[in-house]
Amino acid sequence: MYVVSVASLEPHLPVAQPHPPGPQEAADPLERALADLHDDLGELLFLCDAAATRLSRLEVELADACPVRATRDLLGRAATSARRRYRALKGQIHTVRGQARYAPRSAALLGRIAGERVSLADRLRAEQALVASIVAAPDWQSPSFLHSLAPAAGRQTGRIQAHWNDYKRDRHSDAETYERQYVEEMVDGSVEVRALLTGCGMAAFTTILAWLLGEGKLSGQVLAGRGIYHESRLLLERMLPGRIRFVDEADTPRLLRAIDDAHPSALFLDSLSNSSWMPMPDLGAVIGALGGTGTYLILDNTCLSVGGQPFALADESVRLVVSESLLKYAQFGLDRANAGVIVARSDDARSLDDYREHLGANIPDVAVHSLAPPDRGMLERRLERLQRNASHLAERLARSAPPDMAIAYPGIGAHHLAGAGGGPRFRGGCISVAPRGRTPHPEYQRRIVTNALSEAARRGVRLYAGSSFGFDTTRIYLAAARAEHGSPFVRIAAGTEHWLELDALSDVLAAAIGVSAGPGSM
Repeated sequence: MYVVSVASLEPHLPVAQPHPPGPQEAADPLERALADLHDDLGELLFLCDAAATRLSRLEVELADACPVRATRDLLGRAATSARRRYRALKGQIHTVRGQARYAPRSAALLGRIAGERVSLADRLRAEQALVASIVAAPDWQSPSFLHSLAPAAGRQTGRIQAHWNDYKRDRHSDAETYERQYVEEMVDGSVEVRALLTGCGMAAFTTILAWLLGEGKLSGQVLAGRGIYHESRLLLERMLPGRIRFVDEADTPRLLRAIDDAHPSALFLDSLSNSSWMPMPDLGAVIGALGGTGTYLILDNTCLSVGGQPFALADESVRLVVSESLLKYAQFGLDRANAGVIVARSDDARSLDDYREHLGANIPDVAVHSLAPPDRGMLERRLERLQRNASHLAERLARSAPPDMAIAYPGIGAHHLAGAGGGPRFRGGCISVAPRGRTPHPEYQRRIVTNALSEAARRGVRLYAGSSFGFDTTRIYLAAARAEHGSPFVRIAAGTEHWLELDALSDVLAAAIGVSAGPGSM
């Protein structure tokens, strides 16, 4: 099996190397597909249990949270009803999961279980929003910290401090609980760090940028990788005119020379770029070069998530600040709420917390309740599936794509981050498609997307055209279509499809790319 990376898109893409098939790849395909569905149903059980725990906790808290009896009774009935539905849903998942493991094997069984998993996941996604609203219902955005007769603080009664957490736009205990769990579960390394939730991934980035500017930390030259997210690049160019220099993060010697020559105030990188050529910088070398220099390394870790552990590479001498959009992998495909996170050394986080407050970038309480609790093992399992599927699709498309079309996916030669605990060798879940050697016309690329959807409909294959990544169902999308910097590209965001769904999906995508690149398509 070969993992594909096409060097023609940019000069420094890693070259793919062969690797032997693992034990799963040698298993019976039907058995392997049913094992995939068994694991997927286990993920749904995890989400059910997390929601049930929240509802149980709410039922205990209602006596103090709702001084008005009629309101308390209303929410008590809502919580009880929701817990009953989750019990029923969990029972159905257990039944289907048992069939995936023990029922007599057949293609009909596979199709039925796959269909039921889709239905159960869709119901769970809707229930997730209902649970979030029920849990947040007793609470106030401006909770009271003192009262004459009865409190107006909801579940936070007795825990509100004046001028600290009495205005949820500034901070609130629901976010703080998640932040502590996030650090304990998701972050490796010896440096004492703190997490700060934000309203989205870009809110995390703008909070960091405002903090650097407001605290005078960008007095010198600033470096950034050429492959950073296009919206981040736009903000850097507008807010640091004439002071930002972009470097090729895939060329490690050149990047290290730029650091040595410029002595920058800050360096902005993506651990895995969300761009057409997807460079993956050698963070070990970069962090080694920055130790003791005072340069801030601002790292967007969205495309690697828990698969990248930068704090495991850094000690106290490195000024490292990491952000991630939690709308992607961390939501287990539910796509339920905008959220982002900043992770920084504790002394930096205290100051960043002030900027998050003044910028109004804090996460809403309902969004916190919409997130799955941080669970590293569950997320790593999902990332492994997404990588497997992305690798399979990339290999198939690279074999069949016309000569003038390039398929890019980070190969085995790419640098990756493995945490101190031995995290997954995650190279991302996205593939890019672009014509070789010329600037593609957006309308031509849009035809790839529309052709793929038409072909999928004709063959009865599930596929979506839509933004973002990390879903259960593969998506195809013209990324950066409105970007002021960088070229638009077709992104295929692999889903968690079971093993026997991949060939049909590969055929759909290969046919769409072939038709789009045929005579008269340009």
